[in-house]
Amino acid sequence: MTSNKRYKAGLFSYTSALFLWWRALPFVPLLLSIAPRSYLAHDEGYYALQARWIQESGQWLAPLWWDQPLFDRTVGVQWLIASSQQLFGANSWAAHLPSLLAAALALAFTAGLAHRLLGPGLGWLSAAVLALTPLFINYAHLASQDMPLLALELLGALALLRAENRSRGWSFAAGAWLGPAFLIKGFMVALPVLALLPFLLLRRRVLLRSAAFWSGLLLGWLPVGLWLGLSLQHYGAGVVGGLLDKLLFLSESDVYSAGPLYYFWNIPANCAPWSLVALAGLVWGLRRWRSEQGLLLLVYPLGLLLLLSCFRTKTPYYGLQLTPFLAIWAASGLRLFAQSGIARPRAIAWSIAGLGVLLCLAGALVLLPGNLLQLEIPPLAPALLGLAALALGLSWALLPQQRTPKRVLAAVLIGPWLALSLLVQGGLFSDRSPALRQALSDGAIQPLLAAEPVAVISGSPLSGQAHAQLILLALGTPQLGAKVESAAALEPGRLAWIETAALQDSANRELIPLASGDDLAPWTLVRSPSGN
Repeated sequence: MTSNKRYKAGLFSYTSALFLWWRALPFVPLLLSIAPRSYLAHDEGYYALQARWIQESGQWLAPLWWDQPLFDRTVGVQWLIASSQQLFGANSWAAHLPSLLAAALALAFTAGLAHRLLGPGLGWLSAAVLALTPLFINYAHLASQDMPLLALELLGALALLRAENRSRGWSFAAGAWLGPAFLIKGFMVALPVLALLPFLLLRRRVLLRSAAFWSGLLLGWLPVGLWLGLSLQHYGAGVVGGLLDKLLFLSESDVYSAGPLYYFWNIPANCAPWSLVALAGLVWGLRRWRSEQGLLLLVYPLGLLLLLSCFRTKTPYYGLQLTPFLAIWAASGLRLFAQSGIARPRAIAWSIAGLGVLLCLAGALVLLPGNLLQLEIPPLAPALLGLAALALGLSWALLPQQRTPKRVLAAVLIGPWLALSLLVQGGLFSDRSPALRQALSDGAIQPLLAAEPVAVISGSPLSGQAHAQLILLALGTPQLGAKVESAAALEPGRLAWIETAALQDSANRELIPLASGDDLAPWTLVRSPSGN
């Protein structure tokens, strides 16, 4: 290659990199927040607490609950959180970093799928719609299994699509993603695998003859085999069998059950305002997407929706796995909207009205008590919601004046981007328990917690509220001590958390209350008598 050609190739690579970075900049205010971070007790607080015990004890083999191994779930996300905190410190930002990075990868993989299947124009647009989906942003800011699992599933789908060219790298990835996905979510990974099976059969001639695919499959499952083998050796089949017991519990229990149509209303509600546009894109695609397009954009998500609907346990985070495909459908619908809306102002007006109503319903679902996204509303959120609605209204009011498809799309997207950016920066998706965070940082209690270990007195099964609050208190306690059954097990002069009602028991009446209140309820910080 001549020096001139090398110069042009280098300049092209540099320009492409700048272009990609420029395209990525709009996602930064949605994924990185200046607001304080605090935890949601279930389930991210559970994983963060297990990761803390892994890091502090140096026991990386078993998920722990206090000092007991508990194999009711796999250990992948706990490893990610613990590793992040090893590198960046034991803080909530480091605990959330794996999910934030996984969200960025999920956006990139979604763009890759849409670009490959529907053309370059819909790649970035699909990623933008996904980033502006409330359900996606909510779980991007949760230290849980769901976003890493979504990134791995999208990697598997994209790798299967790209493996057609006998690329060794993509063939390797097509096999390697499955083992880590099992470490993240356990047996539930079987559902996306079953949904991908038709596409896997289409690629069987390429993959089954590929050494890279089988190498990836083997290496991906190697950590799983080592973890299970060592766990069986150390803890026995009875303890490790808790993984299967949890699966059976979820498939048979009525605790998290709902009707078969649960996801047909829950996903559209949590993905507003794009649900209506996605339906239009899906209807348009039913007649046009063929072969590979149909298998990945129709058969896979609709098959996964059917499998999730048949599974007894139903939760909003299972529906997260469908959001990238809903975003691709919505991007197709938005392209139609942008192209037809220029010549049809009434179509714009009706579309704005429909999207506005849907967005108002979504806002009500988020902010009302018992909201679907399980958010505790920070103090500034109502005011920020007003500013977000104003930004949304102003941007959509400019739609009829736009004369090109690109400007129409820009006007459609800028309002939701401003609205969600304000809410993310205000802490709605990151400050999950602001009242408790402020209570624990109070000048009277914070020095006590920082000075010495704090035990937990819990002699009876806890209620759901007490258990959730205990998880948050444990995460907010810098030096967490042991869990004991009564005050008699405490050394003289030691601090402990105890349920307020338990202070009335005769065995606990000598404890000295130090801090309590509505934000700490139903727990009280106490000290045992010094014994002098």
